[in-house]
Amino acid sequence: MQRTPKSRVLDKGLWGMSAPMFLDQAVTYTIPLVDMYFLSRVSDSAAAAVGAVTPLVFVANAFLQVSAFAGASIAGQRIGANDYQRGNATIGAYTFLVLALSVIAIIAVNKGGPVIAGMMNLSAPVQAYAVEYLSLIGWMVGLWGCRLIYQTILNIYGAPKWNSYSNIILFTVNVLGNMLAVYGFQSIPPSGITGVATASISAALCSLLFVMAAVHFRLRIHLPFKASFAQFGLLITPVLLIAAPAILEPMSFQGYMIVLNVIAASVGDLALKVKIYTYNTFLFCLMISIALSMATEAIIAQRVGRQEFDLAHLQLKQSLKMSLIGTTLLASFWLAFNQPILKLFTSDPEIIKIGFWVFLLGFLAEPMRTTNIIIGSALRCTGDATFTSVSSIAVIWLFSVPLAYVLAVPFHLGIFGLLIAAILDEAVRAVIKYFRWKARKWQNYGVVIRETII
Repeated sequence: MQRTPKSRVLDKGLWGMSAPMFLDQAVTYTIPLVDMYFLSRVSDSAAAAVGAVTPLVFVANAFLQVSAFAGASIAGQRIGANDYQRGNATIGAYTFLVLALSVIAIIAVNKGGPVIAGMMNLSAPVQAYAVEYLSLIGWMVGLWGCRLIYQTILNIYGAPKWNSYSNIILFTVNVLGNMLAVYGFQSIPPSGITGVATASISAALCSLLFVMAAVHFRLRIHLPFKASFAQFGLLITPVLLIAAPAILEPMSFQGYMIVLNVIAASVGDLALKVKIYTYNTFLFCLMISIALSMATEAIIAQRVGRQEFDLAHLQLKQSLKMSLIGTTLLASFWLAFNQPILKLFTSDPEIIKIGFWVFLLGFLAEPMRTTNIIIGSALRCTGDATFTSVSSIAVIWLFSVPLAYVLAVPFHLGIFGLLIAAILDEAVRAVIKYFRWKARKWQNYGVVIRETII
């Protein structure tokens, strides 16, 4: 009889789970910086083009990520309640879901992305680069979706170190591919934007193959796909109760980023380039909060499955404190070295001149963004996703977008107006999520409690 692997999430705790995830996220968030560096070797317009349409890629990826992590939360709750049979069947069910969504994402990005880029008020050279990139990069998004399935399985079973190894592979292949695309090699000529997109696709494929091997051959985790398919509707319903509302918030936020890019482009190419360089640089600061949020999700999901609500609350407080300290220290480093960092990507004296003030506003947004990420992910993994998603969407479109436009255009603050609006957006959403968690309504949304009531 085949031995069923057991989850080691609670045995490892926050540090044991998050330590390899720090490396995982450090690599993940270094990749946009590396891509931006190589694209800036092509031209500032190439870097601005890919930066301007990156939110479209993030929308598609968020669509897949939230679906996978919603499924992982339900599977984690079941495994926390020691129901491995239904936990593994749930993994199989959301595998089918994410695979289907990955196919949709490929078509949407490759076919719909260039159309949206044409509507973004970009200058002619920037738009040409954007269309070229988007016509290919959907394949990378689809491979990311497949990879997310295996990443969540490794997190559920307390083996995140394999995700770290896969990201090292991702990073290495991506860098080598970028070098080949930008500089060429012997008889191979430089291939520019097309080559950069191809490098990203190749890197995603290599890292996917690695995590597949880790799950199936190293950990020997067997998933009951026949049972998952037969009970698909029953198993996927609690997943969709989290995913359906939760997916709207990151998609709405990336839509907000697209709108900010459109406003920046309407102000001028300089504003767009400064925003892209600043935003992509500060993305690196997310590695701490994302790593801790992923570890926190895995732990809190199992605590909720065991109905250990006070321990779940203490875990959230510990994770938030650690994330705020770590993110603030890292953001302080970026602020202190803003000039050398910007000079890595551009020699444009106008961009470098305003770098400090733009980086300062980016720095001020980080504590609120960290709070949003940590508390938001904790609420979602407990099943309490609807209120936070709806409230965040309302804040973004009824408050933040109008404020960004008013500050940037009528008030003539340009890029500074956009960043001030971004700070206020993160702050308002963070306060709402903080008080929602404090109210402890999330205790009533766990799948085990729901099924007990029914």
